[in-house]
Amino acid sequence: MRVLCSLSLFLAACQPGGSSGRVPGTDSSPAVGTPGGTPTGTPGGTPTGTSGSDVIRFRGAVPRNLIFLSIDTFRKDHLGIYSTKGLTPFLDQVAAEGVVMNQHTQCSCWTFGSTTCTLAGRTNIERGHIPRLNGTVANRPPVPEGTPFLATWLGQAGFYSQIVSANDWLSATWGNTQGYTKEAKPLGDAIAVLDKSLELIQPELDNGTIDRWFMHLHFMEPHAAYDPPEEYIVGLDQLEPFPADLTNRAVHYGWRDQWPDLDPDTQALLEAHLRVLYEGEIRTIDARLADDWQRLDDLGFLDDALVVIWNDHGEEFWEHGHQTHAYDLTREANDGFLIFWAKNIVPGSYDEPTAAIDLVPTILDLYGLPMPPEVTGYPIGTAPPDRPIFTEALARTGGVQAVVKNGWKLHYNWYDGSVRVWDRNTDPLETVDLYDPTDPMTLELWADLKPQVEAMAPLIVDGQPAPNWPPDLP
Repeated sequence: MRVLCSLSLFLAACQPGGSSGRVPGTDSSPAVGTPGGTPTGTPGGTPTGTSGSDVIRFRGAVPRNLIFLSIDTFRKDHLGIYSTKGLTPFLDQVAAEGVVMNQHTQCSCWTFGSTTCTLAGRTNIERGHIPRLNGTVANRPPVPEGTPFLATWLGQAGFYSQIVSANDWLSATWGNTQGYTKEAKPLGDAIAVLDKSLELIQPELDNGTIDRWFMHLHFMEPHAAYDPPEEYIVGLDQLEPFPADLTNRAVHYGWRDQWPDLDPDTQALLEAHLRVLYEGEIRTIDARLADDWQRLDDLGFLDDALVVIWNDHGEEFWEHGHQTHAYDLTREANDGFLIFWAKNIVPGSYDEPTAAIDLVPTILDLYGLPMPPEVTGYPIGTAPPDRPIFTEALARTGGVQAVVKNGWKLHYNWYDGSVRVWDRNTDPLETVDLYDPTDPMTLELWADLKPQVEAMAPLIVDGQPAPNWPPDLP
């Protein structure tokens, strides 16, 4: 892991030049109420406050409050700790001072699906409801009323909670924000999301009505259309101009859909332009998060808080035939990152497989709260080493499901019955399809996944699409 200057020094002096993304005139004066309450994390001393094992440890007590920073459409391999691109100096430093899950798998490849299973601590199939991207009001219902989520269980333990999400797929519209005390959907960037978050929580702190709090911020950058500020675009002037404005979402999607019919030179130019713009979006969210972080620290919100940073899914650039997301559960769309940070955390990393549904039980375990029977994830560090990790989506091409186990991955598309298998131990980019219907590993993975397919199919409201079963597998 690359070590930069300390996080406090980074915020003061180590940021790259250019705009931080802060909205002029934003108030950053100290809060009247005390966000942290009485500090419980004492620097120094013997690490305590472990999660299931000794994966997540603190010098002193577990921080009293909780902050989630979830980021839309952020590819894991664009985070600096997994890349040589150098796009995320701020997040790299947070990771260096925190605890990082290096083999993390998201539970879906688009926001409604992934945030719902992450915050519920169980897969959407286990929950008995499948988020659907394309459809009608009748055949893509929201999450059923009364479904419990992390905010529900924290609320029962006395936490005030709030969520500010820039994406409507994580909102009351679709039912996956149940349990939060307050909710808001701002139109704007990461700075606006924090502005609204502070607007919601500050009166509660000023009135002394809350004891402990859970603040969740969901950021939309770098979701398409990719339209970063000019100062974060690097390399576009070195490319031949593209004959359309790809920063317009409709234009971008139109050219994306024409991809199969484009000549190779136009394909290469389109991909190059989109990649440059996407990387500009990654630089932008990193800078805006640095700005948000400084404000939170100045106001005291980081003094006694555990901060968890995670992506809801990644983004494809035709590595496996598609661009944007909600198509496949391949590594570029489905590999996740998960970072825990606190002022008194013991830095480290964890190299065993973790799943998105492990986040909720890990938080509940850290806070010593009862584990609800609905939760099927594991506190990090306690999962069986050979546990199959399941992912699913009902999105642009219909149903798609995958299983990851012992470093191997089987990927199954409903619409054509196709199956792909990769050995991620030797092929982390999933470039060599090893599918063989007679191979013992393929048969073992299919035996794990087939019951999940059988369980998902009846959950589709109108029965369509239905799985096309692989003809050469049992």
